[in-house]
Amino acid sequence: MRRRLAALTAAILPVSACGSLGAAHPAITKGQAQQVLTNYQTVNNRANADLDGNLLASVETGDQLEMDRAGYRLRQAKKDKYTPFTYSHPAFYIPRQDRYPKWFAVEAVSGQTRHALLFTQDRAGGPWLLAADPFPSSPLSGIALDKDGFATAVSPTDTNAALQPRKVAVAHAATLSTGAGGMAPGPYTSESRDALTKVQTELQQRGVTLTSDFAPDQQRTYALRTTGGGALVWYVVRQSERYDMVDPGTVSTNGDLAGLVTGQVGHHLSSVALIQYLAVVPDHGDTRVIGTYRKAVQATTS
Repeated sequence: MRRRLAALTAAILPVSACGSLGAAHPAITKGQAQQVLTNYQTVNNRANADLDGNLLASVETGDQLEMDRAGYRLRQAKKDKYTPFTYSHPAFYIPRQDRYPKWFAVEAVSGQTRHALLFTQDRAGGPWLLAADPFPSSPLSGIALDKDGFATAVSPTDTNAALQPRKVAVAHAATLSTGAGGMAPGPYTSESRDALTKVQTELQQRGVTLTSDFAPDQQRTYALRTTGGGALVWYVVRQSERYDMVDPGTVSTNGDLAGLVTGQVGHHLSSVALIQYLAVVPDHGDTRVIGTYRKAVQATTS
């Protein structure tokens, strides 16, 4: 084992949907939604190439913007080369909504990555901004569509599914923090919790105490009705970590914390990461997590 340990890059791998449910008009037409996606792709590529956080803010919002700006700092620190991307095979899931904020989702592929993008519009005539982009492990399926091909937005307090959408982040955070039940076992739940426990044990042997806590983030939860009566839910969990070291600098910041910390690491290192998730809540049974996107956004040392 190397004498210096890189800060944990968690293998733990985004809170209320609004709008008038069952309203007569779709939030946006499919053609307009395609224009939103195309514009996002163009502007995002420009911003990414120049590491331009201000330009990025013209097409992103909330946690997505904070995470991607942190990604810029990471790229700048590591001097990573940028390769432009193109979305292909988009599938649009547009709810009927007359009230703001309005939103819609898009499944698309760029390279080898599958996306579940979610765009929001806060006011009439306002810009459509990317609010979430977790990466599903497999194609989306089972989203309920009406006779005209439009989806149905699910209220955060909806009780038709086994778990209210607003409570999914709470249950997931509890699983990751304490091992509590309610979430189906898998790589983003029980396996992530086990991996974290193993790392904590290994670090303890090196004189490092790792404390990790998970909590629901304040960003809205968005959900679509599924054919079985459940919901497909986008939500965010905030992970807070603290490393307390007997020997200063035992834990380094060469991993996903690069660009977030300046100066030498002393006896303490704290970090915050945002983790977007995509989960399927059935009409009964445990919630199954099917996608994620994680990014460290803050770090301090003393």
